[in-house]
Amino acid sequence: MTPPDPLPPEGLLTPEEYQLLAAPALETAAQLAAQRGDPHLFNDMPTMLALLGMVSALTYAHLERVSSLPEASTRATLEAAPLAVCTLVFTRSGLTAGEVRQCIEALSAAFLQLLRQGVLGAQGAFVETAYEQLLAGDRPAALRSLRKAAQAIVGAVDAWEASQAAVEGN
Repeated sequence: MTPPDPLPPEGLLTPEEYQLLAAPALETAAQLAAQRGDPHLFNDMPTMLALLGMVSALTYAHLERVSSLPEASTRATLEAAPLAVCTLVFTRSGLTAGEVRQCIEALSAAFLQLLRQGVLGAQGAFVETAYEQLLAGDRPAALRSLRKAAQAIVGAVDAWEASQAAVEGN
């Protein structure tokens, strides 16, 4: 019998949680950003907002089950995961630590504003479906569901930006 894998250092997701909560959302967001004409995810704010929304919703679904999982990360680590994933994207882009911090602050503020204004929310059902599909081992179906979620978020953000531009133009 092999000993269980050691838990990751405090503040890090387990490898299984990363594969469940971060990797599929990152893959989906990167593909969508490239389709939208930007090969660099960090340059596309609506898609970064979609990444934040997907990881947030996946994490929320996971937190509802975490008490039944023996080797789960702490609640604080899981709650920090959505912004940590976005920080990873910005950090890998080559930005300085200060620039990464500014981007995360701007992304967080934009996400909260969109939530408060009711712009986001329609993606929740797609992400919940994706979470169940990931748990069932059906990654292709989960990626399709996440793609629908990301498209819903990006479409809502683009429409909101257009409406704000129209208001400011009058």
